[in-house]
Amino acid sequence: MFVGSLNLPHYSRLEAHGASARAQVTSTDCGNHGAVAYEFRVDDRTYAGRGNAGYGIPACGHLKPGDTVLVRYLVADPRESLPGDINDRLRNEWLSVVLAAFGLPLIILFFARRQVRRWGGAPSS
Repeated sequence: MFVGSLNLPHYSRLEAHGASARAQVTSTDCGNHGAVAYEFRVDDRTYAGRGNAGYGIPACGHLKPGDTVLVRYLVADPRESLPGDINDRLRNEWLSVVLAAFGLPLIILFFARRQVRRWGGAPSS
């Protein structure tokens, strides 16, 4: 939940104030959360970035240096970018936050209820 709450503002900024570009994969590290390194050009300048695969681009194991992927970058600062479809990332983060926000309290209530029943049913000395 906390990671999602940190990612949501970043993803929202990229969605609202970003632009998309085609990037070239420079390396992959599939054992590290499907990490993909890439380079892209904006206004005759090359920027490098790194993020995890998926979210509208192929899984890391299907990518190799030289492949082209979609990236989203901040127009005001192209050094801030992520590979893939930012809307896929946003949907995934919101789902995680909502599940944690509602699921965790339900789990706590379930176990608290079991504990209260156990205490209430125990013989008194």
